[in-house]
Amino acid sequence: MIVEWLNHTGIVVSDMERSLSFYADVLGLVEERNEVLEGEMISRVTGFENTRIHIAYLGIGDMRHSIELVQYLSPAGVSPAPLPRNAVGVAHLGVIVRDLDAVYRDLTARGVEFVGPPAFRPEAPYPWARGACFLLDPDGYLIEFIERAPAPSGSTSV
Repeated sequence: MIVEWLNHTGIVVSDMERSLSFYADVLGLVEERNEVLEGEMISRVTGFENTRIHIAYLGIGDMRHSIELVQYLSPAGVSPAPLPRNAVGVAHLGVIVRDLDAVYRDLTARGVEFVGPPAFRPEAPYPWARGACFLLDPDGYLIEFIERAPAPSGSTSV
């Protein structure tokens, strides 16, 4: 098997409108698709009978890797007890930003909850993170903001 590209990262949310507002209005992602799905195909994919889900894809506009928000309408989603950040099974989404301090100040002023302030290691070579911090989305999912050193001259890496 050869993977052609990483298409999306899906997360189950409790309130689609609240999550759309966070990912689009607060983080600035672009809504790429948004619809309610139901029927035999989606029931087979999810493994639940009579599945009805609201899904929305958000990205940076390149239609490559997106965040897929999924709200289960039927059967209704359930909210488990929060897991510690170091629990097996906990995942996070990493995103690259240009000015981590500015992003942190802006989002903090807008009421976004961070795990802690940005931490830096200025000597980190590209493409390693020279600065990073975690924030929490409305359902408690971790999002890591990463600031990297500029790519070396002549580099074709991203």
